[in-house]
Amino acid sequence: MNEDFLHFIWQYRLYTPQLSTTDKQSIEVIHPGTKNTDGGPDFFNAKIKIDNTLWAGNVEIHQDEKEWYAHQHHHDSTYDNVILHVIEKKGEKTVNSQNRTIPTFQMQVSNDLQSKYQQLYHNALWVPCANHISKVDKFILQQWIDRLLIERLEQKNELIKGLLQAHQNNWDQVLFILLSRSFGFGINGQPFEMMARQTPLTTLLKHADNLFQIEAILYGQAGFLSKSELNDEYIYSLRKEYKFLKLKYGLNPIKAHLWKFLRLRPGNFPTIRLAQLAMLIHKTHGQFEPLLSIDKSMQQFESLNIETSDYWTTHYKFGSTSKKISKKQLGKASQQRIVYNTILPYLFIYAAKHNNQEQKEKIIDYLYQQVNEKNATLNKWNELGVKSENEAQAQALLFLKKNYCDSKKCLNCQIGHKVLCKT
Repeated sequence: MNEDFLHFIWQYRLYTPQLSTTDKQSIEVIHPGTKNTDGGPDFFNAKIKIDNTLWAGNVEIHQDEKEWYAHQHHHDSTYDNVILHVIEKKGEKTVNSQNRTIPTFQMQVSNDLQSKYQQLYHNALWVPCANHISKVDKFILQQWIDRLLIERLEQKNELIKGLLQAHQNNWDQVLFILLSRSFGFGINGQPFEMMARQTPLTTLLKHADNLFQIEAILYGQAGFLSKSELNDEYIYSLRKEYKFLKLKYGLNPIKAHLWKFLRLRPGNFPTIRLAQLAMLIHKTHGQFEPLLSIDKSMQQFESLNIETSDYWTTHYKFGSTSKKISKKQLGKASQQRIVYNTILPYLFIYAAKHNNQEQKEKIIDYLYQQVNEKNATLNKWNELGVKSENEAQAQALLFLKKNYCDSKKCLNCQIGHKVLCKT
């Protein structure tokens, strides 16, 4: 049994009854404690009666009793408040840094429960619970989907927190960085973010009425204007403009080699996405407020109906003319990805930071009112009897598959919990 499984057994009291320490003292678990997700003992504030004496303190769990010493807990005062050492395999007697012996409980788990866990953890099904999910109560499933939606909306919390610290609590700059990253659509998200981190939004806003200057700044900051072998009239003009603006504002570009073109559709080339981002800034004059209002339709996101400047109707890359003339518009599916993956999570976290519960509920309601478009992942869920009837459920199920099922975090999943605990 791995340690995560032992934690799960302890937390939900799934061990065999008639508990006693390795020294034959009786054990009654009043409260197993609260799971610790940081450093220190595994469970805080447990209440355990050992031979009629009630103890309050922490619990540490290991597969082997010897790990207490391997991890140097016997020299660490952080572990002096441990009142019970829970183990699978016996070893040396446990003592803390004050040389006090800590009672040890060798946890026993039923063969049936171990078998269920092994079946979940080691099968090669699309999701580990594929053979069991149809038996999970629909109410429990919906509750879990609701919770997953919140978790998904809060997923960018640490990223936003770090960005706020790095940019003097400037929410507008943070939104610009997040929007820029979203224009990378996964594969180029990192260089888009790096470029935006080094490009003050305030600088762009000074030139918001001049699309050419915005393009010069963005392409220059992206490192694309450093390639001297590319030199048609448009590139020459951009390079000249960027040279002036770079000196004026003290700008520092990223390296051009960070951008990826291989195996991308031409319409998703970073050169095209940068042109669309430039148009968004020009079209909105950097005033993103229309993007940040919530109503029942997608109309407030009309600002995302953007296309590139004229040069890009005949180009996908600098200096390489395309035979086909086409407006490079930001498609509906791409607009929705930006809304669902960036704008709404940003708004949700902004509302949470400002204690605006009404706005948070508005965002959740909005997602429940949107009809979602199916994809391969949602179709597979549907085959298992788990349907997504709106965008909220779709987002939650996509999050579940990527963040729980693919890494087999069944012990942290309510569905896995129900499968394991079902008698």
